Amino acid sequence: MRLGRIAGVTAASAAMVLAVANSAVAADHTMHTGDAWGDVPGVDWSGTGFFNEYGDVVTIKDNDADGRGVTMNVYIGSPSGNPRYSFTVGGEGNTATRKASMGGSFDLPENTRIGFKFCRAPDGECKDYTFLNDH
Repeated sequence: MRLGRIAGVTAASAAMVLAVANSAVAADHTMHTGDAWGDVPGVDWSGTGFFNEYGDVVTIKDNDADGRGVTMNVYIGSPSGNPRYSFTVGGEGNTATRKASMGGSFDLPENTRIGFKFCRAPDGECKDYTFLNDH
C-alpha cells in the first residue's frame, strides 16, 4: 500500500511539472532580453518573456543568478514613449505575471498592436517586440 501511495505522489508531481512547462510552451509569443549574449545560439538569455493574447497574460522569468533582474515594459503600439505598465523580477528561476483579470492598465485593448521592451535590469540592455493582440 505504501508503494502505491509513493507512485501516486510521483505521478502527481510529474503532472504538475508538465503543466507548468506547458504553460510557457503554449504562449502565443515568446521574447528574450537584449543582453549581449542574446543572439548567440545555445546561450542562455538573462530573461525570457511570454505573451498570451487570451487574457492579456504577460509573464517574465529571470534566467541568471547574476545579481540583476529583468524588466518588462508594455506599450500600446510601438515600444517607445511612456509604457502602459512595467514590472520587474529578480533571482534565478523567479517569475512574475501580469494579466487582464488584475484590471486597470493590465487589461490591454483588442485588435491593437501591443509593444514590449524587455530588459536586463538595471543596466537596460533591451530588445523590442510588437504583436497584434487579436484574441
